[in-house]
Amino acid sequence: MVLLGIIALAGLGLSGYMFVKDEFLSPTTPTKDSGLILVGLWDDLDYNADYAPWNTTSDWLLEFSNSLFNDSNYISVSNGNTHFVLLKTGVYKITLTILLYTLDADTIYWVYLRRNGAFDHAFERISISANPYDSYYQVQSSLYVYGNGVDSFVINCYNTLSDAFLVSSSDAYNQLSIEYVLE
Repeated sequence: MVLLGIIALAGLGLSGYMFVKDEFLSPTTPTKDSGLILVGLWDDLDYNADYAPWNTTSDWLLEFSNSLFNDSNYISVSNGNTHFVLLKTGVYKITLTILLYTLDADTIYWVYLRRNGAFDHAFERISISANPYDSYYQVQSSLYVYGNGVDSFVINCYNTLSDAFLVSSSDAYNQLSIEYVLE
């Protein structure tokens, strides 16, 4: 039994190493398998209500401040780190992980990607039941968009009943990455 336990732990450790190596430590240049180039990475995401019409505690923009990596050939960030332009024409993969909290029952929450102020894609639609397990919700979503070098994008967080909600201040739960898709 002890020998089987050691083998199982070794297998688990090896699979964990392979996951970390392939998902987080991969090079910023493309490989044959991925076809993606990492062009932007942020881990300090926060609530920002400085820009109308997204200036309430129930309708605000996501601010991404701590840039771990930002290739200025592909991305331009502006307006207090809430707006970005995908500079090189092509398809991009945007991956968002955020922990939202103070979510209330019977309220629908949305996390949108907006292009030039208009709805473009939805990262997540959150509908909490009448008896929520807790007031936190982890959003983990990816989507693909076409960047033309001109359009301005924002990530808009919104709810239907004007209830205040926020982003967790812990960087462990929050990350935004943008990757360029090679053709």
